[in-house]
Amino acid sequence: MIVLILLIALFAVFVCACGGGDAEVSYIPNDVNDSDSNYNNIEPQIPTYDEIEVLILMYHDIRAYEVAGNPEIVSTYAFRRQLETLRNRGYEVITFDDLIAFVDYGKDLPRRSVVITFDDGHRSNLELAAPILKEFGMSATISLIGIQMGKSTYRDTYVRAIPHFDFYEALPWTESGVIQIGHHSYDMHWVDWIEGTWSGADPTIPFRRGVLQRAGESDAEWRAAFVRDFELLRDMIYENLGINVNVYVYPYGLFNAATEEMLRELGVRVTLTTNPGINVVEHGNPDSLFALHRFNMDDDMVGERLIRFLDGVWR
Repeated sequence: MIVLILLIALFAVFVCACGGGDAEVSYIPNDVNDSDSNYNNIEPQIPTYDEIEVLILMYHDIRAYEVAGNPEIVSTYAFRRQLETLRNRGYEVITFDDLIAFVDYGKDLPRRSVVITFDDGHRSNLELAAPILKEFGMSATISLIGIQMGKSTYRDTYVRAIPHFDFYEALPWTESGVIQIGHHSYDMHWVDWIEGTWSGADPTIPFRRGVLQRAGESDAEWRAAFVRDFELLRDMIYENLGINVNVYVYPYGLFNAATEEMLRELGVRVTLTTNPGINVVEHGNPDSLFALHRFNMDDDMVGERLIRFLDGVWR
């Protein structure tokens, strides 16, 4: 009997030393993971579906009042009604990080997914649009023009421009998750009526159509200028907001195969145009995140018009 008891005790000690029947699970806190990735702790999974249709909405300036006839200005009244319609008709607002996670890891996303974007970084985006987004529990990506940050004038001129917010103003909104940040070039968003002509026929005129190669500029010079411009704003965003920007919005929607190639090499995961259309994003296909389409939202896109639009864009 004593021998039996001793044998049972020895077996119990052996089981404890081996950790019992459960495998040991090691936990790595988030704060010791690689801070350069947003997806370290996402486990690959089999998605419910292989592709998802995504609607991307494009905004620019928001005003507290209606401005008739300007397709780039939306009143707070119309903006609120638009978000109400999205919510009431079962559309869900997601982020570009969600789309990247779907492509890379198979993250499940709503069938009627919408991404909200703002171009240029106008101060009204934070003062007027962000509080409404927060109220609805939604988020948006604002893509910045680096040289315009904190300014109410165009580039390095005295020409008046719509006020743009600075990094200090943006920080509380990015930290809260209401606002994500995209790249809209540091200084490749020139305005033709200020700078000169769209044709670019005269190489002495320092005008560039968006990010495209300027007349008289060699391919090597253009590529170097594009990369410098990208890296300058990329580094500014990281230094001031701690964000590794991976979304690039083409000024005026102008791009070509070379710009897509350079942005891939620079680590960009998503590029956006101004071409209207629904997007089909595919699990396992990173290329499906490039040259995405967007629909411009104006002050008249409310009520039945918005409902018909939303119901018409899905396949």
